[in-house]
This record gives sequence, structure tokens and C-alpha cells, in this order.
Amino acid sequence: MLEKPDLQDERIIIVDWDNPVLAPKERDLMFIGGGQMGAGHTPQEEESLFYRGYGRAQIDPIALAYYRYERIVQDIAAFCEQIFLTDGGGEDREQALHYLTSNFLPNGVIEIAYRSDKTLGMG
Repeated sequence: MLEKPDLQDERIIIVDWDNPVLAPKERDLMFIGGGQMGAGHTPQEEESLFYRGYGRAQIDPIALAYYRYERIVQDIAAFCEQIFLTDGGGEDREQALHYLTSNFLPNGVIEIAYRSDKTLGMG
């Protein structure tokens, strides 16, 4: 039997059903501090804000680095597919090209992921 929700409970609970998968926490945390949030915060600010709500957790730096790099490669592949392998034209391809090239710009997600990669002894 389901309990009646407490209307005085002010917690916010977010459920992400976009791509449900059983995976280590590092797969979700790859966005935090990796420059992929796009909210105008530095990677350090992202981490601070995230952990304020999430709480401290033991993070495997190798798994975190892997998931960040994997996501960048997947995004690049998707942009290339949109540019070259679709029948759509014009603005879709121009936007995909913009997203593709932005990965390689100074302070883009590749550079941020590399700088935040604690396995390199730099992050």
C-alpha cells in the first residue's frame, strides 16, 4: 500500500528517465566539473554546487575520466553523423558543425575534461 505523501516535505527529487541504465555513480557525475553543463560555471563551481546537494561520495577517478571521454566521443560521432549521414540539410548541419567544432575550442569540453582528469595528476 502506498503511503500518502507528506505535503510538508520540501525536498526536490529528480528522476531522469531519458536513458535509464544501471551504472556506477561516475557515469552520472561525468557532467559535473567536466564543462558539459553549459551553465556558465567553472568546473570547480559546478563540483561545489553539485556536492552541496549530493553530499560527499567516494569517486573512482579512472571511471570518471573514462565516462567523460566516452561522452565526448559519442557526441562527436553524433554530430558527424548529423553532418554527413542525414538527408536533412541546411541549419541542422550548420548547427551540428558548430557543436562539433566547439568541442575543440580553448576551454571546450575536451580541454576541460583533460584538465579535470585526476588520473593525469593535473586535476
